[in-house]
Amino acid sequence: MYLYDDRRSVLHSILGFASAFLLVYGLVILLIYLVYEVREKEAPVATVGDVVEFLVGYVYGLAVLVWIALGFYTP
Repeated sequence: MYLYDDRRSVLHSILGFASAFLLVYGLVILLIYLVYEVREKEAPVATVGDVVEFLVGYVYGLAVLVWIALGFYTP
């Protein structure tokens, strides 16, 4: 499995990070992204890598949300 093998890989993580902030709608974006990746004409290993990159960004986004919600961020 190849992770972060091209410039689009960073965009996958950024999209995942941003969709975490949409909460419930972020799950819709996740489903749309999964359908898009499955339908794309790519090797299965590359598709799994793209989904993992998205999920890494999504988990980072959720971690930032929890960090903010618990009040660790004090401006």
